[in-house]
Amino acid sequence: MEVVEEVGKALRDINHIFIKLVKPIRYVPADVDVLTDKPKTAARRLEAAGYKTVVEEPYTITLRKRDINVDIYLHPSKANIVFIRAERLMKEAQPARFHGAEITALSPPAEASLAAAHAVYKDGEVTLNDIFTIAKWSRGAGEICAQLKCEDAMATALAAAKQVLADGAPAPYKIPRPIWPLKTLWKAAADPELAPSLLQAAKRLRDPRLAQQILR
Repeated sequence: MEVVEEVGKALRDINHIFIKLVKPIRYVPADVDVLTDKPKTAARRLEAAGYKTVVEEPYTITLRKRDINVDIYLHPSKANIVFIRAERLMKEAQPARFHGAEITALSPPAEASLAAAHAVYKDGEVTLNDIFTIAKWSRGAGEICAQLKCEDAMATALAAAKQVLADGAPAPYKIPRPIWPLKTLWKAAADPELAPSLLQAAKRLRDPRLAQQILR
């Protein structure tokens, strides 16, 4: 995938990890997500490569080129609410290949843990991609989930997988409202390391897009 190679080349001397990209199944992603401790530097590098910044928020910068988004994360978040601190994920970096491109990605159990957390805390739905990733790469994910304090997300994702695979529920499995957005808020509020991000979300209370992002 040309975008992955471009991004990797632009960020080659910046500490970064491609997340939600390498999976145990072959697929074409709708966008590209990168985790880095220098998001603004990464964004400037991509702008120099022809990407245009379309959204800049405290924990996420979104750039676009050829109708493909590149999301640069300081921490995985939704509507300025951080649901996982990046430091633990960065320890799980390892070399990987994606459609022939040599990149840095997460270890399989870390990717499975993030898949569950992202599905439950951000997307509000569990896709077949998530289910297969969690099923194939679950070995060791329990320990990582415990460190990330996202055991609840993994339990929810596994329950959704059972609904789809055993009970015939449609995929993607939609997590009922208000359970889904409340899980994200509770996760941040209960963790002292994440709670400060709620202040960033509070600054946007008058922004009509906030409710759309939380419920999207």
